[in-house]
Amino acid sequence: MTDIQILHRPDGETLALKRVDGDGPTLIWIGGFRSDMEGSKALVLDAAARERGWAYVRYDHFAHGRSSGDWKKATIGRWREDAVALIDSLAGPVSLIGSSMGGGVALLAALARPERMAGLVLINPAQDFTERLM
Repeated sequence: MTDIQILHRPDGETLALKRVDGDGPTLIWIGGFRSDMEGSKALVLDAAARERGWAYVRYDHFAHGRSSGDWKKATIGRWREDAVALIDSLAGPVSLIGSSMGGGVALLAALARPERMAGLVLINPAQDFTERLM
């Protein structure tokens, strides 16, 4: 499926996501700061998932891409809550793949839902970026 799906959050905000149906733990792409689900790494993983029959989800963080939200209200805590909500919306185990800031969010989400983790891949994680950039 390539259409954009929407995950509704309790506060009325929405997360835009795309999914590929497949087998095994669902791979979840967690992108970096000011990145969206149409970035090159997310698209390479999408193609690999389609080719290999993997379950895969990519999404836009709050205030990123096609998701709703006001940049002034964006926080690591918010992005963590949204990642956890996405995990909770899926069935079965997941493997998180986080890049840059997404690596930090992936770590926090994995700590929040350790029983759901089949794997964790971090690409140049920036778990402390808020101390320098925000």
